[in-house]
Amino acid sequence: MTGVLGSLGDLVEDIVVGLSEPLAIGTDAAGDIVRTRGGSAANVASAAAQLGRVPARYLGCVGPDATGDGLVGGLERDGVDVRVQRRGCTGAIVIIVEPGGERTMVPNRGASILLEPIADDWLDGLAVLHVPAYGFCAEPIATTALDALRRARERGVTTSIDASSVGMLRTYGRDRIRALLAELAPTT
Repeated sequence: MTGVLGSLGDLVEDIVVGLSEPLAIGTDAAGDIVRTRGGSAANVASAAAQLGRVPARYLGCVGPDATGDGLVGGLERDGVDVRVQRRGCTGAIVIIVEPGGERTMVPNRGASILLEPIADDWLDGLAVLHVPAYGFCAEPIATTALDALRRARERGVTTSIDASSVGMLRTYGRDRIRALLAELAPTT
């Protein structure tokens, strides 16, 4: 592939709670807590850049805060071309990992959902535009993602949509997501 892999969507702080014993509701439970960069779209851009086979660009929104600064800086250190709008408060996701490895996520997507229409130059040079389905669940990011996918397709850019999670698809609605995917007709 020649060109840039663009990924539009979440960039958040993941707060991973690794339990070393079953969760005991109403009292303490032993475990470790780790803070790290998260967000499906950001993770795709980072992985692509670190593999070094294709240049990667992240498109999104974070808060004008220290957390947002740190997350953007981390992506840039990974070699990602970062294009962000700044408003609201950077989001966070608490991820509870049970001793057997099962994960439960409690998201507050914060500024990630505040992404407004992006400039044309954010799409320049893209070979692929990847959008996790999380981007269709709130406004204004949903309208922005749909617009970016349509504009990318008009430019001949390959489009990709990630189903994201069962919980997200359930909330969005089976018939509604099917209709959206039929309308968007992603390449992959």
